[in-house]
Amino acid sequence: MNISLIPQPKSFRIGKGCLDLPDTGTVFIADGMFRDAAEDVCTFLPDYRIVTTPSTTNVVLITRGVDFKDGGYCLKINSDGVVLNAATAEGAFYAVQTLRQIISQCGCKELPVLTIKDWPDFEVRGLYYDVSRGRIPRTERLIELVNTLSHYKINQFQLYMEHTFLFHGHPEIGKNASSITSEDILELDEFCRERFIELVPSLASFGHLQGVLGLPRYRHLAEDFGIGKYRSPDADKLPEWQRRIAWSLSPANPETYVFLDSLFEEFLPLFSSGKFNVCCDETFDLGLGQSYDLCMKKGKGRLYLDHILKLRELAAKYGKKIMFWGDIIRKYPELHRKIPKDVTLLDWGYDHNHPFKRVKDLKKAGLKFYVCPGTGSWNSLFPRLHESIACIHGFASEGIKHGATGLLNTDWGDGGHYNFMELSWPGYLFGAEQAWNVKADKRNYIERFCREHLGSSSSALVKALSELGDIAQLQVRKNRSVWQEIFFAGPDDELFGDGIKKLWISRNGVISSGQMRLDAALGRRMMRRLERIRQVFIGNSTTVKASHACIMPYWIFAVDTMIHSALKLSILGGHGKDTKANRLYLRKEMKILLKRFESLWLARNRISEINITIDKYRKVIESL
Repeated sequence: MNISLIPQPKSFRIGKGCLDLPDTGTVFIADGMFRDAAEDVCTFLPDYRIVTTPSTTNVVLITRGVDFKDGGYCLKINSDGVVLNAATAEGAFYAVQTLRQIISQCGCKELPVLTIKDWPDFEVRGLYYDVSRGRIPRTERLIELVNTLSHYKINQFQLYMEHTFLFHGHPEIGKNASSITSEDILELDEFCRERFIELVPSLASFGHLQGVLGLPRYRHLAEDFGIGKYRSPDADKLPEWQRRIAWSLSPANPETYVFLDSLFEEFLPLFSSGKFNVCCDETFDLGLGQSYDLCMKKGKGRLYLDHILKLRELAAKYGKKIMFWGDIIRKYPELHRKIPKDVTLLDWGYDHNHPFKRVKDLKKAGLKFYVCPGTGSWNSLFPRLHESIACIHGFASEGIKHGATGLLNTDWGDGGHYNFMELSWPGYLFGAEQAWNVKADKRNYIERFCREHLGSSSSALVKALSELGDIAQLQVRKNRSVWQEIFFAGPDDELFGDGIKKLWISRNGVISSGQMRLDAALGRRMMRRLERIRQVFIGNSTTVKASHACIMPYWIFAVDTMIHSALKLSILGGHGKDTKANRLYLRKEMKILLKRFESLWLARNRISEINITIDKYRKVIESL
């Protein structure tokens, strides 16, 4: 019998014989700490009741063992019943999630006799979700997300916030972004704890603060004085878009720390976690404006680290230990040993060919660190699935080898967050699996994803999903699918020039660099491939699990946007038929897609800053 479990267990043996679960029965718990796990069993065996008295008639037994790592468990199905054995309530919970998957796939009759022994590789197995680039899911959607993540043994969740929390002491921040409230956090934190997930606060505390520093009240805190003023000649080397926005807080202004403390005082006590992600990535303007003199005196690396240490002191007031993104401090290896041992460094990278082996430098410096890959879904109409799989596996393999304490999988929303969460499930679950079991078979992952998560054994669906990942991978620029670039490009964009371009290409999941002409012929070929994928998705949309059927309209929409990009290339690309009638057709189709986009957004998300993407659509429509 083919059972597709995610995460794949460490040890899984199928024996002879089977078990027919009776329609009604009892769940015996040997310890009161297992009651929640037993109640979870009753969600998929609703006619079972919980008992605390041993009996030969008990069908499901949750018993206490001692020889398990944290979160580990043993699950046995024999002809007499089901035995779940764990040392902790968390381990029992994970055993139940595995049993849930087995029953979902096999049914209650003729369950195979089997033995599973399982435990996690990484102590921390997390998902990091962006709620600062334009779209915030409704609170009930976030709870639904957390619930599903817990089924796949994720145990940490973070929401990335820049300006999207409603501070009572700073009401201007997040005012028009449908921002998250204190009540939202308290509700989500409580639910996370029930599902053995730690909700870790995450708040941009250095760079990425244009949504705050652009407000009149806070401009004076910006490194560029809030007016695009720089003192260092190196500022001229910045791209224009970086020079014209207030990006980072200035560590040279004492008011910076008064301001941050006021945010932390209101924000951090809402979370039961003892951790806090202060972010602090991509501070490209540091030392160029207000802090120029300090930078000349200390050096940019020391200036950066001193800010991290001040944040550590502020967070400690509220009982939190900090973590921060490691891209800046990586440039200053001489400072690594000056990072306190209670601080966690977040080592990130999102490419298939990222230098994963360099995590050994962090181990050598004695640092505590997580590895942080990504889902490949941002700047893409559909996720760059194969790049995501390669990136997650690369980080997981090297991270576990060199002592990383966690794997935090990231899902960003650059450029207005038009990439819907529903598209990212293949990446979410692969991250969950690799964090639990680095040696899980990644070669058949897509097949197991379709079987377990979607409830489909269709080989056509497996092939279509893999092929869509191949097509989405096509990129001229790093971390940007060419189909997304074409979708939002005007007709005069250089993408439509008749030249050969160097591209990243994926064939059967294998990524390589190559050269290709982005012309009308390519557009026509891709349209044919995408149309076939679309038909497979439509054909399977009514057969997937009811609990996850809501994702299929988003997948079909993503394919339709890629078909539009291919059509656009076939018209505007080299040797295409760029006629007035064809441009009018593109405009008409773009308007239809915009209406569908708005409908899909509002079905499961707050209105947030939807206009960021709507304006992009309208700009393209006007240009045609």
